Parts: sequence; structure tokens; C-alpha cells
Amino acid sequence: MKYALIGCGRIATNHIKAVINNKDELEFMAVCDILPEAMENLLSKHDLQNDSSIARYTDYKTMIEKIPDLDLIAIATESGVHAEIALYCID
Repeated sequence: MKYALIGCGRIATNHIKAVINNKDELEFMAVCDILPEAMENLLSKHDLQNDSSIARYTDYKTMIEKIPDLDLIAIATESGVHAEIALYCID
């Protein structure tokens, strides 16, 4: 399944661990955060900073437009915006 992560805050590391532990089933396509340094810090924490197959986006709508065939998107942003992002992803 093609996987993307939106939000790179403190809970996002658990999502990265899940992807790493299921790499036979999940293809980590992209990561998205409004702060580019948050993406790089998160990826570095898991030794993925040099993985050019993981696209980086600062806008989740652009990410979905550029990779329309994503199968699974994890939302790890602040909880106040989960619903808005989830509804956009569903559409």
C-alpha cells in the first residue's frame, strides 16, 4: 500500500516506526508538514533523511494532488485539524 504521513509532531515517530516495521506491506511515499525542518528532523530520527523516494510537502492538498493513488494517509497533526484533513483525504 502506498502510504503518506501528514504532520511531523511528537506522535509522528510512532507512525514512522510502524512503516519501518511493515515495509513489506507499506511503501512510504511522502511526508507533509507546514515546517520543512520538522519533516527533516523526523526523518533524521529514523535515518531516512537521505531517502529520496520519500517526497516532502508543506501542503497536504498538493501532496494528494501530486500522488493521487495513495492507499493510506496517517494524520498526525494537532487534533483540532484532523477532521478537516480527513474529509479532504476522503474526497
